[in-house]
Amino acid sequence: MRDDLKGRNLTFTEIAKLVGEHWQNLSVVEKEPYESQAQTAKDRYNNQLAEYKKTPNYKRYQDYLEEFKSRYAHQSKGLFAT
Repeated sequence: MRDDLKGRNLTFTEIAKLVGEHWQNLSVVEKEPYESQAQTAKDRYNNQLAEYKKTPNYKRYQDYLEEFKSRYAHQSKGLFAT
């Protein structure tokens, strides 16, 4: 797929459409290795995130976010109103 797109002056949107169409045309067997790899990466990420949430660094970051949100909440109230 990559070689097919080289040398063509395409926008990111056009490339995304072509890649999406290519993915939709793959069989379940052809997709399986990619989906398996993605699931493995997702599981690893979730495990690492769970471990990180047990650390003092995570607690400090949560405290920082809480302080930041409370400090700047009054400034953003009017910015995102619909």
